[in-house]
Amino acid sequence: MLADQDVPSGVDIAMQLRRAQLRKQMACETALAEVGVTLPQWGMLYAVAAEPDSSTHALALFIGQSDQSAGAVVARLEQRGLLERRPGVGKAILHRLTAEGEELVRRCDTIVEQVMTQLLDGLPDRSRRALRISLQSIAEAALPT
Repeated sequence: MLADQDVPSGVDIAMQLRRAQLRKQMACETALAEVGVTLPQWGMLYAVAAEPDSSTHALALFIGQSDQSAGAVVARLEQRGLLERRPGVGKAILHRLTAEGEELVRRCDTIVEQVMTQLLDGLPDRSRRALRISLQSIAEAALPT
């Protein structure tokens, strides 16, 4: 246990991030299941909405999945009529949401926003901004060079 003035170790921070991620994941999975979407599927829908006409590889990097896992998620979403694929340059396949996919990602975003509002309840706006900046810094530091 740390006193308030102690600087937490990297191990402590890693475990706190892990605990927070697992709890966030469970809460989001439960809420998204109500509209028939898994967390990886919502992540892919979100990525395609944010970066339309991206390759599977680019989308995999965006959401932190392997190319193989991302390809499997894309295939399931295409089968459901939520996104469409078209040829790009070389072997690249580009992705875009269908109208149904756009509607579903909006619903999912609302659901995730509600979950995160509950999880972040009591955290002042200033702390939320600091948390986002800190998480972004960690994510960028972890990128391969």
